Amino acid sequence: MKTQLRGAPETKRAAILDAAMKLFSQYGYRRTSIDDIARDAEIAKGTVYLSFKSKEEIFRALCESLIERSESGAKLARDTPGPIDHRLIAVLEAKFGFLFETVHRSAHAAELMDSKNRLSADLFASSGRRYMKVLREMIEEATHAGELAPSRMGLDASDLAELLVAAAHGIEQNATSPARYHRRLREIVRVIVAGLSASRGEVRARE
Repeated sequence: MKTQLRGAPETKRAAILDAAMKLFSQYGYRRTSIDDIARDAEIAKGTVYLSFKSKEEIFRALCESLIERSESGAKLARDTPGPIDHRLIAVLEAKFGFLFETVHRSAHAAELMDSKNRLSADLFASSGRRYMKVLREMIEEATHAGELAPSRMGLDASDLAELLVAAAHGIEQNATSPARYHRRLREIVRVIVAGLSASRGEVRARE
């Protein structure tokens, strides 16, 4: 007999999304059914349909949840005092480190990414624009404060933001574990920041 999850609709919705995340990671999007999600969430199949019209809608809601979490983490990292390399690492970890832990370590990562691009491309495109804005503003502030001088390499804040994002994407290919991914991300940010640090003369000129 099916165990009915007690609580508010928000509690049931959260249980559905938690179950979906677990099953999509373990078995892939295509092999996971509404029945599977309901069973894992310990609710009736009909209860799932009270919150979501389809598996596609569950997937999009799950993507929205992941985006909200990564954006909140990025904003928190942006606003946390500290050296610019530490803050940039934290902002990149909030999105790329989090997604690597959540998606890319799955045996079904390729299928999940394909499903993401097919079902939620608009969500991630909008999130990507907001994320780039956070990075640009951080770089502009660090440049104004004398921590960075991207112009030394003919770069502006947008160029450097794009370079950091490209690097975060690039190291996914050879990261055989989350620990290796996080280590490479830290290393590459520190190398880039060291190469673009303002010289003492430039700092004095700004003062």
